[in-house]
Amino acid sequence: MDPPIPLMDESLSTTAATALSALISTTSDATAAAHTSATGLTTADDVTSSSTTWLGLLGLAILAIVRAIPGMLIWIITFTTITLPTVLFALFSTSLTFTMNFTTL
Repeated sequence: MDPPIPLMDESLSTTAATALSALISTTSDATAAAHTSATGLTTADDVTSSSTTWLGLLGLAILAIVRAIPGMLIWIITFTTITLPTVLFALFSTSLTFTMNFTTL
């Protein structure tokens, strides 16, 4: 029986892999450039590659505080207007008396 005939030479597969890799990176770069030019926004790679200044960190801290304050206010308001009155009503509506029969003495 004859040995199988190789479908692709090793050098051809290496060349194809290199060409495919170059095509993917070129397409990725072109897509990022088109996105930036169309929307005016930078991609995540552009943001992470740039250095963050103290002014940017201050802005992020202020933004985090501004986003956190409404959440805390909603929690405080719901706790004081719903949860706390419910617990207090349940506590104060229970009877703390007990009945003792004469036979118990």
